[in-house]
Amino acid sequence: MQPKKTRKKRKNPMENLSTNLAGPVEKDSRVLQAEMALRRNLRSGSWDKYVPGIRILATSFGVSPATMVKAVDRVRRDGWISNEGARLRFVIHRDVILKSKGKEAFLRTLLILAPKSGRTEPARGTSQLLLQLWENLAHKGWNIRFHLDDYASGKRRQKQWDEIVELEKPMAVVSILGTPAMAAWAREAKIPMFFCGGSLGDYSVPLIGISSSLMLEEALDHLLALGHKNIILPLCERTPSFALNLKSVFSKKLVSMHHDFINEFNTPMSDKSDVASFRACLDQSFAMKKPTAIICLDWREYIAALFYVQEKGLNVPKDVSLVVLSYDHSADWFKPLPTHFLHPIDKLASTLATWLEDLSTYNNFTLDAKVRGLWQKGETIAKAK
Repeated sequence: MQPKKTRKKRKNPMENLSTNLAGPVEKDSRVLQAEMALRRNLRSGSWDKYVPGIRILATSFGVSPATMVKAVDRVRRDGWISNEGARLRFVIHRDVILKSKGKEAFLRTLLILAPKSGRTEPARGTSQLLLQLWENLAHKGWNIRFHLDDYASGKRRQKQWDEIVELEKPMAVVSILGTPAMAAWAREAKIPMFFCGGSLGDYSVPLIGISSSLMLEEALDHLLALGHKNIILPLCERTPSFALNLKSVFSKKLVSMHHDFINEFNTPMSDKSDVASFRACLDQSFAMKKPTAIICLDWREYIAALFYVQEKGLNVPKDVSLVVLSYDHSADWFKPLPTHFLHPIDKLASTLATWLEDLSTYNNFTLDAKVRGLWQKGETIAKAK
């Protein structure tokens, strides 16, 4: 009896992001690029009767033979060419080409920028967004390019952005967690830019994102219903406008429930995002009085808060409740299961795709879509003691 073959687990092609686009987005766009290049050459009459061989085409267009085979097959299905004769050479059908519409139009390049440093290191959420955008746009003639750039600090990096745009020549740019400095640059440079999350400051570009303020408000509602009033939200390396908005939501919610809001206690701040700075924020609040609940904005902060509470000999959630306004695929591995929010990436991608398909919407400064995160109760909240 032969041993049963084990099926090899398929590797996630977007697991590791490089400085340029990785995974199926890049592979499929190369097929599309090769197809469009082949169509342009056929329409312009670069060859007389026959198309050169696959290997010659692949070398000319800078792709692999396997990619070129797929591109040729797409053109063949439209009747532009056919493999005939003893050598099965690809014969050009000029009459079909002349009657066809301009499928060989240039690809529209979409540049996606994501911050590469600090708390915003691209993770699974970014790769999921890339995949969703690729599924929505690649078959419509979009060539998607991806770059990491160190703009998380909020500083203006005009030279670097100009160089990336000059390299990729995009029709539009999507910025993951954009900053006011980037919005200002895009407006001055007249580059159609769309934000997926982030902060606009005093500038206007179309923005869609998971609303942190809505998630914070919902988290506070749940905690206040459980009797919590000593709640803290550490704010590390957040833009002033973003932090001010969350503070406003926080204070209004506490005051509406007849609780005091103390800025230094409820929202300790730091201009850095390293673990030492985050723990210093916790130290500041705990020095005033013991919080009964901690709300974290991202998963690294959640893990740091969990260890911090345990080091103090406190139990989660018996002594301190924990909530994180985000989602991570490793959440199910935690015990107790974290109370968190799911982020509907598909809604972000579909809205961005709709905006990009009609770039005239870029000048509609009112485009501002907020997507609500989905509350997941988990096991890290309990009644206040």
